Amino acid sequence: MENPLSEARQHSQTIIEERGKRIKLAAEIGLARSSSGRHWARALRRRLYRKPPQREYIVKNPTPLLKKEVPLVAEVVADVAEEKEEIEDKVKALQRLVPGGEEMEVDRLFEETADYIEALREQVGVMRALACILDGMESRDGDKL
Repeated sequence: MENPLSEARQHSQTIIEERGKRIKLAAEIGLARSSSGRHWARALRRRLYRKPPQREYIVKNPTPLLKKEVPLVAEVVADVAEEKEEIEDKVKALQRLVPGGEEMEVDRLFEETADYIEALREQVGVMRALACILDGMESRDGDKL
């Protein structure tokens, strides 16, 4: 038999987690609606309203290194191939972060990313303002919402 205090804490934690999920959903819906003309906003709406198909990411093999007799040239080629692979990995990570980014070419991805970051900044400002309002209501009423 569990301790009633422990059960109350678990129940309270569940309520907090559910409230957090609802707030996150509302924030994402507001974010998607605020920039309806952008690709990332449409992708975010698709993600919110229906489950997206599972995608497999195909990783291109880096260009094979040329084997030359001059070690310095081989090292430069190896460095370039390593740098190219590192950049491709970063672009893939960015494509996963921006809603719908997997479908975009790099130049469009950068443009959408900049707009998405700006929308997220605005969303943070709204969430902060909402938190201040709710905090003021709690302080005034003495009750927890």
